Amino acid sequence: MKTMLLIDGNSIINRAFYATQNTFMTNSRGVPTGAVYGFLNIYLKQITQVDPDYVCVAFDVHKPTFRHEQYTQYKAGRKGMPDELASQMPILKNILKAMNVTYIECPGYEADDIIGTFSRIACENEVNCRILTGDRDALQLINEYVHVLLYVSKPGHPDIVDMDITAVNDKYGVDPLQLIDVKALMGDASDNIPGVLGVGEKTALDLISTHGSLDNVYENLDKITKKALNAKLTAGKDSAYMSYDLGKICKYAPIDTTLASISHREYNHPEFAALLDELELRSLKQKLGYNDPSKFTSTENDDELTLFGFTESNGTDESEAPTRDKPTEFLEYVCENNVNHVFVYTYIPDGAHRPSFIDVQSDAHACRYDVETGDATQFAALTSILENPGISKVTYDAKPLYLWLLSQGSMPVNISFDILIAAYLADPTRKINSLDDAARFFTHKTIVPGVFALEPVYQEARAKLTADGLDYLMYNVEMPLIEVLAAFEYDGFRVDGEELKRQGMNIDDTIATCEKEIYQLAGHEFNINSPKQLSVVLFDEMGIKPKKKTKSGYSTGMEAIEDLADMHEIIPLIIEYRQNTKLKSTYITGLQSQINRETGRVHSSFNQTVTATGRISSTEPNLQNIPVRSPLGRLIRKAFLPADDNHILLDADYSQIELRVLAHMSGDTAMIDAFTSGKDIHAATAAKVNGVDISEVTSEMRGRAKAVNFGIVYGMSDFGLAKDLGISVSEAKRYIEAYFREYSSAKEFIDNLITVAHECGYASTLMGRRRYIPEFTSAKYQIRSFGDRVARNMPIQGTAADIIKIAMVRVYNALKQGGFKSRLILQVHDSLLIDTAIDEKEAVMKILRENMENAYSMSVPLKVNICEGANWYDCK
Repeated sequence: MKTMLLIDGNSIINRAFYATQNTFMTNSRGVPTGAVYGFLNIYLKQITQVDPDYVCVAFDVHKPTFRHEQYTQYKAGRKGMPDELASQMPILKNILKAMNVTYIECPGYEADDIIGTFSRIACENEVNCRILTGDRDALQLINEYVHVLLYVSKPGHPDIVDMDITAVNDKYGVDPLQLIDVKALMGDASDNIPGVLGVGEKTALDLISTHGSLDNVYENLDKITKKALNAKLTAGKDSAYMSYDLGKICKYAPIDTTLASISHREYNHPEFAALLDELELRSLKQKLGYNDPSKFTSTENDDELTLFGFTESNGTDESEAPTRDKPTEFLEYVCENNVNHVFVYTYIPDGAHRPSFIDVQSDAHACRYDVETGDATQFAALTSILENPGISKVTYDAKPLYLWLLSQGSMPVNISFDILIAAYLADPTRKINSLDDAARFFTHKTIVPGVFALEPVYQEARAKLTADGLDYLMYNVEMPLIEVLAAFEYDGFRVDGEELKRQGMNIDDTIATCEKEIYQLAGHEFNINSPKQLSVVLFDEMGIKPKKKTKSGYSTGMEAIEDLADMHEIIPLIIEYRQNTKLKSTYITGLQSQINRETGRVHSSFNQTVTATGRISSTEPNLQNIPVRSPLGRLIRKAFLPADDNHILLDADYSQIELRVLAHMSGDTAMIDAFTSGKDIHAATAAKVNGVDISEVTSEMRGRAKAVNFGIVYGMSDFGLAKDLGISVSEAKRYIEAYFREYSSAKEFIDNLITVAHECGYASTLMGRRRYIPEFTSAKYQIRSFGDRVARNMPIQGTAADIIKIAMVRVYNALKQGGFKSRLILQVHDSLLIDTAIDEKEAVMKILRENMENAYSMSVPLKVNICEGANWYDCK
């Protein structure tokens, strides 16, 4: 699972400042450096420990926020930032730029709100999130994915404490979200949040621990027998609710929330080292290895590619430097010289949604189109080049260029090579977040990103792909797919906001019913969301025997609760309660906020270079994760609609594609026979394993066989199968052994996958996609075992992913070339979704079947099931 690190920049530099202020750190010119030094030490330590895939530093903007509009005295009386600290803020931001670390400021919002927003994005995408801050307000954001790394001052030295749900519960006796209710009652002097006059922390914690929420406190005022407290609460009700709003962190700040925008990137080492030199932070330079320049850049002239592809020291003068024309002038050069190959560089500033400028280059000539100031004539010249099929284009990360041109009514043609895609194919486990990262990977050199840096990186990348046998995937699968995904994002998926509201109310009703039944079984009301209270009810009061213990007591996490499902009737209700509260927060509230007001659609981001298996992923929102297993979850799909009343949705789903891939790759005759003869593979497996005729297979037998069939593809152990089927481990082991006796060639093939992967260091698909497995060399048994699972699973899953990508490209091209109104709008796992004009339905179904079933030739047939509906839910 990937990890996100969010840092409260103001909080951490403030604490670093006060921790170092007695040392009076300055450089020789008298510039204060202590706070920056302290911040960087903390940052570098956490980067090492957390090893994040995504990093963001959030800063406050010193202007009024939406909270000031609610309460003009918010943060009134706070002292301003000391001059010695204020002077270091721009220095820190310059350093962060040199480190390629995204930092975000959002007028009208605080750093907490930026962090809250990205913590929501992390949860929606199942990314682990760690929040580094000294502000306890962030504790309210803690959940199963989010921890707070709390910077606390201890006598003699600061410390960072990892706070999770259990830690909050142990310290405060409430769950993280309830801390908002606590603050509503007790207020916060540092932020001038009033709370209820006369109510302190202890009383507030007691009230919320007892009643569960601010609402419940006021609904049960008659049960609060202490007259003085009752009077205070009554008098302070309005203040309490205002304080609740002030203390609650906003999770929907208007910022760029794409994961790519905060990718953890390679430092710009020369620039970072130069800034450390200027600040005279010698110990940090030594720690980073910058005292030895060869650590980050070579002293050889050709080891640094600059903006123009050569170093300043190689003797070139201004007359030899490349010229930069207007697009109209460059177009003339292209026409006069019959140019058939150019390099295109799209510059997108951090946090921006569209390009700032686009450079095009050929040999020593280049042009720049400024998106803000470019006129129609220059745009026409640019698109004459980009739309020309006779001119091949090389770029880095082409999808943003596609999206911008689509928004302008244009479309690039013949983008033949994307360096980002090449780097992903060459090693999908490596983090490549910039052209500089790609250059280091392919050329082992430092560059200044720009259009003139593309060619030398391209030459190395192209040679690497050819040497590794990746040309077919690059040119026939991944490159054509860029346009398909750009069209997905641009077209979007229509969503009915009113239907989402109705589904939200249904879920609310179900949650309320669950609560009522849980309280009846427990014998009293309690806070179901509080791990401590739930633990007391289940294990102390009801006597349920726990199976998992943590440092602070018995676990009530989802996995631990699911293990207790058959021990008491209250447990399934708690599981249902949790599933439905997550449905509401993630898929109702979250989706409503992501409907584009202008289009009425959600425009997800589709990631082509994220997963190690080659599968596509989706974020903002994750449309591939819209629930399908639970009845209430499936109903959410009713809100997803075709373009209009003249369209329907067609859902074309590959039937058991991974099992078919396994049959083909292993050559197992029994498995091949089942597929080629059209048998039900699960019933056929059940018959073989149980030694009965296929006509005698019961639904229970078939269900077990299905679990084993799919479990084998995903490397399920006997323990996992036992848990999945609710049987003993020994029984599960016998079942797997019987399975492999019947499908012995499949067993031999899977074992051989692991052997081959250990020999060459990677697993590969039928089409040559590689997944390197550094886990093999780990000293930890669990990590080496994970490597074995990757070696076993990736060739099958990755081949299926490759086939689906080929099918996507074929279907998209068939619809485009045929002039259809129908559009391919989504790929989810093994299925494609088409927004289909009703009068084109039969033709589109034919296109789907022909192109999906013939995407790749195997010894078993690829089969596709197609269903239709007036909404996504009805496609079943």
